[in-house]
Amino acid sequence: MARSLAIAAYLAGLGSHDRKKPLAEQPPRPAGTIIWARCSRPDQLMAIETLDRKLAEDGDPIHVVATLLHWVPEYAQRALPEPQGRKDIRAFIAHWQPAMSIWVKGDLDPILLSELDNAKVPAIFVDATAEGLDDIAGKWVPGARRSMLSQFEAVLALDQAAADRLIYAGAPADNVLVTGAMEDCAPTLPCSETERSEISKAIGTRPVWLAAATPACETGYIAKAHHAASRRAHRLLLIVVPQDATAAHDIVEQMRGKGFNVALRSDEPEPSEITQVYVVDTEEELGLWYRIAPITYLGGTLDGKGCRDPFEAAALGSAVLYGPQVAPFQRHAARLNAAGASRLLRSGNDLGVAVETLLAADKAAELAHAAWDVTSRGATVTNRIATFIQLRLEELVS
Repeated sequence: MARSLAIAAYLAGLGSHDRKKPLAEQPPRPAGTIIWARCSRPDQLMAIETLDRKLAEDGDPIHVVATLLHWVPEYAQRALPEPQGRKDIRAFIAHWQPAMSIWVKGDLDPILLSELDNAKVPAIFVDATAEGLDDIAGKWVPGARRSMLSQFEAVLALDQAAADRLIYAGAPADNVLVTGAMEDCAPTLPCSETERSEISKAIGTRPVWLAAATPACETGYIAKAHHAASRRAHRLLLIVVPQDATAAHDIVEQMRGKGFNVALRSDEPEPSEITQVYVVDTEEELGLWYRIAPITYLGGTLDGKGCRDPFEAAALGSAVLYGPQVAPFQRHAARLNAAGASRLLRSGNDLGVAVETLLAADKAAELAHAAWDVTSRGATVTNRIATFIQLRLEELVS
């Protein structure tokens, strides 16, 4: 699409203020196809990491390289600083040679879009809204918004209202599709089906709950909760997976001191009928225990010692309980909580009551179903976007 003289002059003026500092040294480029994901906020990185996993599932050498507009060193393992100014942008493109770029939500940069267009790198706009478009180029530049939006091969809008506003702002109607939000989801943790079957057979019809990745300092809360819940279901089995396997023996001794019959996984491959607490000190993936237990407490969330992603358990059908300390997974916990798909514990005293309530199969199933809906909804949108990218890449190489 030919640019007007006003837009060309505007871009030229922006480009006259390139930074003097050279582009930071880039990591080596891996073999295969590179997708450049341009993020404006850190909370968008998890969705991009989910997309990266989806694109790699078929075994194709596709890598997503994320950049972050407002970068700080704490994100160094997850994203690169966004290049600023024409010289840096051109150097970045020359190094990574992206086959496609993905723009997440807002903060469109006319210079960056222009350089991608000059380099013949197709771009798509995901989680798209019209928010902030008036501030990017200014209303005084005729056709600026239309010019920028026309450079996207696809504009994947959050909802119909966003799609209508984007079309009004100048996005070609044929390029706009309503997909919903590209939400992040945790990878599905694997397990040995043989082990799962054998342990399930050993447990039989006993009710089970899991304390996942638990620090030893929370053993008191968990023991108290197990005592309380066992009054409702005397055959109740607690499985404890320590946050650190070296703490397993400490947890065993604490639990025995509370009067429980305790077995250690390395000593007994399966819990027996008399086992009340089964402590896992081996290296199996948590995916096995999430599949076994219909109720999971996320360890570390009461005493703030760090926790696992609540989506891991939710995606495998376990009802999730957690305390107030859920960093860095606040967004996932908030999404589950908003959907009535989890239980927030205000203190360790609430744990026993929550477990006891969820021992009713219908209550746990209600929570687990709502949680599965939350985790799968985001995955559906991400799968659609991954499929779109794969099809477009096939067209580019054919």
